[in-house]
Amino acid sequence: MIARRLRRSLLPIITTCLFIVFLAGNSGKLAAQSTSTGRQPVIDPFYLKVFEEASANFSRGDYKKAFENFKIAAFGLLDEPDLLGQAYAYITVSAHQLGKIEQVEYYLEQISRLKLFPRISTSSLPKEVKDKFKEICDSYKVLISG
Repeated sequence: MIARRLRRSLLPIITTCLFIVFLAGNSGKLAAQSTSTGRQPVIDPFYLKVFEEASANFSRGDYKKAFENFKIAAFGLLDEPDLLGQAYAYITVSAHQLGKIEQVEYYLEQISRLKLFPRISTSSLPKEVKDKFKEICDSYKVLISG
């Protein structure tokens, strides 16, 4: 009698645990299926919010906060080359405004390595940002055509 009661009370717990194990084992498969079926990966809203905050910081001239927030946002945008290019352009301009020469060089190298220059050129970045970015590229003699 006690054993039967114990089994009944443990049954929901065991079922839940098995379900969680099943989900954990299949989560990677589900993620792979969503990208292999042609559906766009969903951008984590956290990184989009940080990107928007960074844009606002940049617009206010708070380049230090913009620099830090765009770096965080860029981490979450690695699979989104258009937004990643914009984030890297903002980071480069912010770093330049802050006198962080090594960071400017680092992000220009990353942009080049990831072939993001064409995406930046055709992006919806504000004209002032594009112009400043181009000026920085010119001063570093970076070829931005590809």
